Amino acid sequence: MSWTIEEIERDWGATSALPGIVVDAFERVERILGREWIAATRERAGGRVQGAGPLLQVISMGGRLSVLDTVEGAERLVRRLKQHDASGEAELTAMHLLHSHNRAAQIELEPEVVAGRSARKADFRIRVPGKVWTYVEVTRPNISEVRERITAILGRITDVVLEVKREFALEVFFRREPEDRELEPLLARLRSFCVDQRAKREEVDGVALLLRSDQPGRVTPHQEPEEPATPRLGDVKFIGGGDEPRRHIVARVPYADKRADKFLADEAKQLPGGHPGLIMVDASGEPTAFASWAPILSRRFQPNIHTRVSGLCLFAPQLLAIRDTLVWVPRVQLHFNPHAKRALPQWMRQALDEAARDFGLCFEAAQRPV
Repeated sequence: MSWTIEEIERDWGATSALPGIVVDAFERVERILGREWIAATRERAGGRVQGAGPLLQVISMGGRLSVLDTVEGAERLVRRLKQHDASGEAELTAMHLLHSHNRAAQIELEPEVVAGRSARKADFRIRVPGKVWTYVEVTRPNISEVRERITAILGRITDVVLEVKREFALEVFFRREPEDRELEPLLARLRSFCVDQRAKREEVDGVALLLRSDQPGRVTPHQEPEEPATPRLGDVKFIGGGDEPRRHIVARVPYADKRADKFLADEAKQLPGGHPGLIMVDASGEPTAFASWAPILSRRFQPNIHTRVSGLCLFAPQLLAIRDTLVWVPRVQLHFNPHAKRALPQWMRQALDEAARDFGLCFEAAQRPV
């Protein structure tokens, strides 16, 4: 069944993209994944939704699926995409990132490789005609247990705002991640600090700094001058209106996903020794990875460690609002290994650098006032 731009805009919402691009994307997604996949993008608990989000999901998928037109044997990946497999979509995005910046690139899915004493299949390999193959492993981390634990701690801290019914504005600036045994004493100190309206600042056993301001509802994140600026996970709760005293609590905990080292070690084992090897990580579920993983990777790229890995690329598809238009664009960050036995081909470094530049330009445009 063919699509028309009139049908799409009537049922899905208006789009600023060129009509031909939109129609082509819908028809490609239907041809490869089926109309059921398209319909599922609008299904949410409680009914069907309409708007830019589902519309852009179909358009972006159509754009990425175009890479499969040049790939033989993509049936297994297509089956995973039909089942809304997140890791399969990460592999598709990784291929699209490389191929869209060099249309001449050849891709082979699931090539057999020998890594150490074992034979297995890589996610894919890629090259420009006549050049060496680069083997690529793609991984998509789930939300880490560490992050889940910190999120639960932040929720308990900020829930104190529900208990103390008087006006205050507080921030809990964690100097480090608290241990389980430290949480209850910290909560007791925090409740007392909320009630005692005199102190403006209080240290809690080297775990956290409690800070009071005089402006409930206005959040200005604190940074200690002697503390390094590190990625943090945070939570805020605000209460006000009616008979309720205006009050809020902000809590922020230093957070750097330590699993970067584990991913590097696990994926490095899967790469063959005689070719360049690239690890691509879909970091959509780890928003701090772009800041926190860099120093970890720089320490692990050493002359005698992970020399099969030519580089590691973080990517995270994002929706950016540019004027009145939502744009789907992946954020990209490449870390190449100066000690690799096989350097990452120059064309691949250029492709990923161009992708990073494209995101930067879109991000800057999204920050400009309308």
